Amino acid sequence: MAFTGTGDGGTSRGDFHEAMNFAAVRTLPVVFFCNNNQYAYSTPQRLQMAIHDVADRAKAYGMPGEIVDGNDVAAVYVASKRAIARARAGEGPTFLEFKTMRMHGHSEHDPAKYVPRELLEEWKKKDPILKAEQMLSQLGYGDDAYFHEIGERVKKEVEAGVEFAEQSPLPEGPEVLEGVFAEEAHSY
Repeated sequence: MAFTGTGDGGTSRGDFHEAMNFAAVRTLPVVFFCNNNQYAYSTPQRLQMAIHDVADRAKAYGMPGEIVDGNDVAAVYVASKRAIARARAGEGPTFLEFKTMRMHGHSEHDPAKYVPRELLEEWKKKDPILKAEQMLSQLGYGDDAYFHEIGERVKKEVEAGVEFAEQSPLPEGPEVLEGVFAEEAHSY
């Protein structure tokens, strides 16, 4: 079984369509994840494709496509679990479109001035961490104090990791290739 992921912009590439077609024709156990953050770098989705939902592309290859609230951790889990079960049962590939919003630029140098501020404000209210905290609170698994404590612990752990990395010597020669898995990366 295999997983592969891309953004909404990546679904406009030829190799994406070749992979979808091949997986469907061969009934391969693949789950295609699409993080639809509504912008292929700086191009809004409406200028990238003539369809509203990226998941509609799955229909062209005869595979199921599902739209999921990408800011709802539980919904992402349930949809992923269902797609994984299909693949493991020999039922072929599934395409999952996780609708979300990239709340910053595509890279460190990108201020994302092309995204309307109102749109960012709308999506800010849909923060997946806050949604997960609300769900867990409703289920009785924590309160504001508990989530604040976790946030502080995580912040300290990340800061310690950054400090460790910055104080570590740079690797030498072939050592940089040890334990590395790499795939071709694209900026979209």
